[in-house]
Amino acid sequence: MENRHLRDYTWTIHSDVPWKHMAKDLTQVKVALITTAGIYTWKTQKYFNLGDDNGDCSFREIKKDVVPGDLRVSHRFVDLKSSVGVDYNCIFPLDILKELEKEKRINSVSEIHFSVMGEIKDPKELMEDTVPKIIKQLQKYLVDMVIISPAGPLGHQTAAIMARIIEEAEISTIMLTSLKSVCSNVKPPRSLLLRFPFGMLYGAPFDAKTQKEILNECLVHIKSIREPGEIAEIGFQWKESYKAALQAKPDLKKIMSTGAVYADGAK
Repeated sequence: MENRHLRDYTWTIHSDVPWKHMAKDLTQVKVALITTAGIYTWKTQKYFNLGDDNGDCSFREIKKDVVPGDLRVSHRFVDLKSSVGVDYNCIFPLDILKELEKEKRINSVSEIHFSVMGEIKDPKELMEDTVPKIIKQLQKYLVDMVIISPAGPLGHQTAAIMARIIEEAEISTIMLTSLKSVCSNVKPPRSLLLRFPFGMLYGAPFDAKTQKEILNECLVHIKSIREPGEIAEIGFQWKESYKAALQAKPDLKKIMSTGAVYADGAK
């Protein structure tokens, strides 16, 4: 690994790359989101088990019409005091995706989306039980495209593994990443590299402009990436997103200084 995280851990490595070309025009595509940020609907769902040494391999379904105040986070790298805890769109941009549906950028937003707590050391249960269950739901709702956003270090590996298995089920995927080495090892079909902090791969909280631009990049690159396993770096600067967020929410500086966990290269 080229990063400082979990140096003694044996990371997953693949040599092959599954691939499902996105043949449809985006205006005909139904899109679902998956995140490893441990989001759940607190009134109706149980939080993720952070006491599981291997990592909780369960998943939560998040409905399209969820009320923002009903979402909470249970994760080792992000919490209610920062990032997704104050604006879930910075890692799970459901509100932004629904805007793109209204603008007819895509055909539709899936009726359900998915969250896992991705810091999973042994991915066997994830691969054999969790992802197949998610795929059945994606197929039920006729989803064409899945955008996957990881949170912590192992969450990047989890996201990449999920992307591979979903792609093998002939649903096109693209994932965001701030850890290039993980994607180089696991080889998800398509990924976009951003030098952003964990839990904020779409931009800082309340920076809706950057969040929308990055989500649009996912739509662009699902079509433009033609080389299986390609990692395309997109040129967004974290400091610019953070500056925009502070203009929207001046009190954010205090929150971010205590809560943000940075991936390698975030600046």
